[in-house]
Amino acid sequence: MLRSVSSLAKALAFAVLCACTQPDPCEDADCGPGQCLPSSEQATCSCPQGYVPAGKSCQRNVREGDDHGDSFEAATPVEPMEPSQSVTANLDTPDDVDLFSFHVTAGRIYLFSCYGSMGGYTPNCKVTLLGADGLKLPGSVGVVTVSSFQLGVLATQGGTVYARVERYSSSSTFHPSYAYSLLDRGPDDFANTLTEATPVPVGTTLSGSVEPYGDVDVVALDAVAGRAYRLECRGATSSCGMRVRGPGGEVLYESRSGAPWRIETFDLQGMQEGRHTVELFLFKGVLYSTGTGGYTFSVADLEP
Repeated sequence: MLRSVSSLAKALAFAVLCACTQPDPCEDADCGPGQCLPSSEQATCSCPQGYVPAGKSCQRNVREGDDHGDSFEAATPVEPMEPSQSVTANLDTPDDVDLFSFHVTAGRIYLFSCYGSMGGYTPNCKVTLLGADGLKLPGSVGVVTVSSFQLGVLATQGGTVYARVERYSSSSTFHPSYAYSLLDRGPDDFANTLTEATPVPVGTTLSGSVEPYGDVDVVALDAVAGRAYRLECRGATSSCGMRVRGPGGEVLYESRSGAPWRIETFDLQGMQEGRHTVELFLFKGVLYSTGTGGYTFSVADLEP
C-alpha cells in the first residue's frame, strides 16, 4: 500500500512538471500593438481598432491593394529618417489618401515631404499635417517645388501628428507613384519674439537657419547714439530679408523683395541709443528657392 501511494505521488509530480515545462504558445507570436491570448495551446492576437488578426500578428486594416491606410486608426507609423532617405508609396486610385502617424516633441521642427513629378512645375502629391482632432495642425506651412511638396511645423506640444498624402490636384493627370520622408530638424535655433531677441555684439557674425517656411529669427543690437552700423544678412540658398526696429518697436527698415544674389544690407545711422531688434527671414520663389535654409548675419561698426 505504501508503495502504491509513493508511485502515485511520483506520477502526480511528473505530470505537474510536464505541465510547467510546456512551451508558451505566445512565444513566437508578434501581435504588435495587440495582445497575445493563449487559447487551446495556440496563440491568437487580440487587435486594437484599425488592425485585424493575421496569423500570429496584427496587421493594419487597409483596403485590399492599398499600401497605406485611409483612416487615423490604420495610419502607418513612421520614424524620423536620414536626410537622404525616402520611402516609395502609391496612391492606388485618384481619390485615395495615405495616412502616416509620427510622434513630435514640443520645441522641435519636423519636415514631412512627398516627392513625385507629373511634369511642368508642380509635384503630383501634397501633404497636410493633422492633429489628433483631425484638424489642420496650427503653424504648419507648405512649400511647393518642381517635384516635391514640403510641409514643416514647429511643434508647440508633444503628441501624435498625422500626415495625409493625396493627389496634388484633381484637375491634373493622375500619377500614383510617389516617395515620402520625415525629418526631425531639431530645436529652433533663435527666438521668434522681440522680447527674447538674441544679442549680437558689434563685429561678430552668427549663423542660423530659417525653418519651417515663415520662421523669423530675432536678434538684437545695443546701439550707441552717434555711431553707424552696417547690418548684413547672407542667405545660403535663398535671399535674405531684414526688418529693423528701433528701441520703441518702430520699423526703421524692411526688405520688400529678395535680391538674386541672396545678400541684404542696411546701414543703421543717426538713431537713438538703445536696443534695436532685427527680424531675419528668407524669401521663396527667387531662383527656385524654398524660403528655408541657412544664413549668416553680421554687425559692423562703420565709425573709424
